Amino acid sequence: MADLNLGPYFQNQLKDAEKLQKQIESLMAQQYQYEVKLREDKKTLDYLNKSNQDDEVYREVGSILVKVKDVESFKKEVEEDVELAEMKLKSLKEQIEQLNTKLKSLTDEINKIYQKSNNKN
Repeated sequence: MADLNLGPYFQNQLKDAEKLQKQIESLMAQQYQYEVKLREDKKTLDYLNKSNQDDEVYREVGSILVKVKDVESFKKEVEEDVELAEMKLKSLKEQIEQLNTKLKSLTDEINKIYQKSNNKN
């Protein structure tokens, strides 16, 4: 049986890998939240584009609905929200990709250290 006391360097690498994994999970949770928001905003925008100018439009403010007085202004707000969500999602995807690359490299290094340790025992 291999000795699991592989030294402080190995232990630090494991801790770093765990930190990276937690960062990735956090970013993926944020990514999911932005994807949900983006879908909702796109549905809102789709409705606004299909609605008549005479239709009443309401927006959610906290737990109540408030009538929108200037639909065009509200539509522009939603368009900006869509654009911001898309930019944030792109950024999150890039960050996740970079962290996954780092994690793979770190995992490969950990596996090499572990294999060397196993070969000695």
